[in-house]
Amino acid sequence: MSGVGLSLPDEVLCNRMKKILLIGNYKAGVGGISGQMELLHKHLIACGIESRIFRTSCNIIRRILLFPRLMFIGRHYDIFHVHGCSYWGFFPIVLASIISKMQRKRLIVTYHGGDAQRFFGRFKFFTGYFLSNCQEITVPSGFLKDVFASFGISCKILPNIIENTLPFKERNTIVPNYISMRSLYPLYNISCIIRAFGIVHKSIPEARLTILGDGPERENLERLVSSQNIPNITFVGRVDNKDIYPYLEKNDIFLSAPLIDNMPVSIIEAFSAGLLVISSDVGGIPYVVENRKTGYLFDSNDHMSLAKLMIEAVENQELTRNMIQAALVEAHRYRWENIKNDLFKIYDGKN
Repeated sequence: MSGVGLSLPDEVLCNRMKKILLIGNYKAGVGGISGQMELLHKHLIACGIESRIFRTSCNIIRRILLFPRLMFIGRHYDIFHVHGCSYWGFFPIVLASIISKMQRKRLIVTYHGGDAQRFFGRFKFFTGYFLSNCQEITVPSGFLKDVFASFGISCKILPNIIENTLPFKERNTIVPNYISMRSLYPLYNISCIIRAFGIVHKSIPEARLTILGDGPERENLERLVSSQNIPNITFVGRVDNKDIYPYLEKNDIFLSAPLIDNMPVSIIEAFSAGLLVISSDVGGIPYVVENRKTGYLFDSNDHMSLAKLMIEAVENQELTRNMIQAALVEAHRYRWENIKNDLFKIYDGKN
């Protein structure tokens, strides 16, 4: 194990561990839960730990067949680490809970997503039963830990992982190039960003907005841009995670306006790459972005306030540069080398 560059405590923990099966609604090359599973799998393999991703995203009929399939594959693994969230995203937890109990496997659940409060409230006994089968539950933010505590469920904070290879770009002058990197679903409220940019462009004609991502709202959003005659907006479409950085490098200000959210990895990636983050203050985001210290926060769905902050970010260059530097320090907390020891202790049952 000395060849993989681990410190002695890591070697000891890795030697005690056996095989880890990562379970979740995984899709290659995308962000969110899939991106976290992909990064975790890569780092575990690099540490010499045998690991595999068990994909649960399929239609309802095929999901029934996942039970015997997990029983067969699961026999070869010692730890089930399942990544789930609310509603259909809870299915991987149900599946892993049942099979791990039958096979007496150690079950770790990492819970993502910002809608847990409402989901647990509607399905309290259902969720409580399956989560009670876990040996350990982790959440990526203090926000979700507080939600779990309100339902009497104990959990630990284990932050999301960001890619260590994202280079930081020093920005001596902040230019009005804005970027959004969320899927085009109503939940992520891209229309709020477009309306705010329409206001900004009247004050700063050279401003540009790049919108990454795809989804069912794309046609409506393009129609909004056309109806309001807003220039300098580019819809890029879906971009694979590995190809994100060139877009971050070309822009200086990252915009996020979700109506519900937990802890978007894209915000941490923006911190790491040296962009200023301006985000709505929903869910777990205030646990990540400290207003006017590591970024700007605005009231949910308030495009007027967002527009003012977009302009202020360009006009108050010194404050923006200071926030970018503070955000870079915050981003280091989410690097693998600062998370792995806590994760290994959870796997090992010694935390």
